[in-house]
Amino acid sequence: MQVLRPQTTADTLRLLADGGEDTKIIAGGTALMLMMRNGLVMPEQLVSLDRLSELDRVTVEPDAVRLGALVSLRSIERSAELATVLPTLSAAVGLVANHRIRQRATIGGCVSEADYASDPPAVLTTLGCEVHVVGIGTQRWIPLSEFLVDYYQTVLQPGELVTEVRIPRPSPTARTTYLKYISRSAEDRPCVGVAAHVDLDSSGRCTDVRVAVAGATATPFTVVAATEACRGAKPDKTAWDEVAAAYSAAISPIGDARGSAAYRKHVTGELVRRALQTASTGTENGAFRL
Repeated sequence: MQVLRPQTTADTLRLLADGGEDTKIIAGGTALMLMMRNGLVMPEQLVSLDRLSELDRVTVEPDAVRLGALVSLRSIERSAELATVLPTLSAAVGLVANHRIRQRATIGGCVSEADYASDPPAVLTTLGCEVHVVGIGTQRWIPLSEFLVDYYQTVLQPGELVTEVRIPRPSPTARTTYLKYISRSAEDRPCVGVAAHVDLDSSGRCTDVRVAVAGATATPFTVVAATEACRGAKPDKTAWDEVAAAYSAAISPIGDARGSAAYRKHVTGELVRRALQTASTGTENGAFRL
């Protein structure tokens, strides 16, 4: 197997175009190496991104945070600046696997892998994240909710590369929380994870409510009609019970070693209720392992 190490994004795109289907990108390698070890993919060439320093940058702007595709989860977790501007994301990545994995895993790889049981995509979805995709002579920004399309599938076309993600800075009055329920070891992926984002106006009524579920369906699961119905409502038990019931009724979860479909359906409703309650009454953002 040949490993290629381009120096620029342009060179990377050229190598991808020339290599075709037998060429794979490797960044942190935490997912790809496991798939290769299990014989799920056997590329003839690997294009390593380890020399593309321009993709390993964190940029905090007045209205958004931009994370280069090579920024590691550990860097996000340990950044004091990100803990201030995106505290729930910072805390949520700290719940991924263990520190050795987080040291290697990258935010670009995290979204590109499209792992249904990954924690960060649910949080990123509620925060309105967009993904920057480039190809030879092309570039586009894609909402993460549209970028992820199925189990381990994205809208990336052959020859395209994720270069960064952009996350709008939340309103100062907004609160976001992520609850990760694990049914096995502390380092395991979620049986169900729920990210909730709630913003209230000066009268205490909801101006923005978003909820995304991880670990139960192919992509972060949302019921937009249920959360949109909360606009203008008081954030009370009745409102959150209705949203929780809507999510529990609408979701068609998978069943696996972490939990049956019926169990996940029940847990989803409970976690949606708890996440919304935590986000609407708490004074701090955060992520919590249950």
